[in-house]
Amino acid sequence: MKSESKKITEDLKQKVRSLVKQVCVKEHTDPNKHMIKEMPGRLNLACPYCGDSHDETHKKRGNLYWATLQFHCFNCGQHSDLYGFLKDHHLKFQDTQDSITIIEYIKEHKVSVNEVDTLQHGVFKTLYDLSPTRKELKEVFKLVEIEPGDPAFFYLKNRFLHKKLNHFLYSPRDKRILVLNLAPEGKVIGFQSRSLRKSKNTRYLTYDIEKIYQEMNKEIPLQDEELISSKKLSTLFGIMTANFQMPCTVFEGPLDALFMPNSIALASVTRSTEELDEIPTIRYMFDNDEAGKSKMMQKLKRGKEVFTWDKFLSESKMDKYPSKIKDLNDLVIAAWKTKNKCLSTMDKYFSDSRLDAYYL
Repeated sequence: MKSESKKITEDLKQKVRSLVKQVCVKEHTDPNKHMIKEMPGRLNLACPYCGDSHDETHKKRGNLYWATLQFHCFNCGQHSDLYGFLKDHHLKFQDTQDSITIIEYIKEHKVSVNEVDTLQHGVFKTLYDLSPTRKELKEVFKLVEIEPGDPAFFYLKNRFLHKKLNHFLYSPRDKRILVLNLAPEGKVIGFQSRSLRKSKNTRYLTYDIEKIYQEMNKEIPLQDEELISSKKLSTLFGIMTANFQMPCTVFEGPLDALFMPNSIALASVTRSTEELDEIPTIRYMFDNDEAGKSKMMQKLKRGKEVFTWDKFLSESKMDKYPSKIKDLNDLVIAAWKTKNKCLSTMDKYFSDSRLDAYYL
């Protein structure tokens, strides 16, 4: 008989808050760092491992996520589940049953999280093993690295992407920039190419692993479901390096995903995402247009967190920007031009409440 799934009651959450507060008081001397912020889906706190910012004591880059009870610091990179977090600071629950509940909850809600786990798992490992290296891709498609002074470099610089050149290659013959779907150790599992020509014909071309093999004049050694799964994964940008034990943001386009840590991109808003919906830490930030908002409304009805574009733009005053902000790339550029610091507040505008449907 299957045991009943463990739940974190509000009473137990309060005990967690109290213990986390004790850790902050114990490890920080600055009173500003004793405070814990209650954010949607998480507790925000000054990291007790690295001490967080020494110059701006109000900054808090440590987060404990309720969905998985995982702690992560965006300053030092420290990652631990709640049990390990408390143990590291010599604290524990007074009630043994509370400890058991927490441990079982963590086990039940653990998902594939890092490169090592992902690459050892079924179709992920198969896809990784079959994928060409960056060098092989350059040879087959006659590609070059992008250098300052190249037309491709100016295109990327105008979009604030010129410091992320490892994610791109360039085809001088076709005048196309390739956005790479990277895996560890220099592997490339897929890519999307974008034309720099003024003609809008075939502006975007997406290559899955099967299409890459066809260009390499090789027969891919996969069949049926394994082939279908590999093709889907190879055009899910960032899937090989995503960490699903913390919030993972899903975007429409690969370029937007490069501006937010721990993100993946679909390459199309029409793509099916039901499998991603099953992961508790997945949230969505589709484009600020009719199609993107319609898709986010569907996600909101399914209980997923989505980005409330209208609320964010209004409260950050970015709705006054002279041109429409369509996506995260547009927002990054607009924020820089107006010296608006709104990017640091984005996290609190993700919501899973149907009451926020009005603010999409």
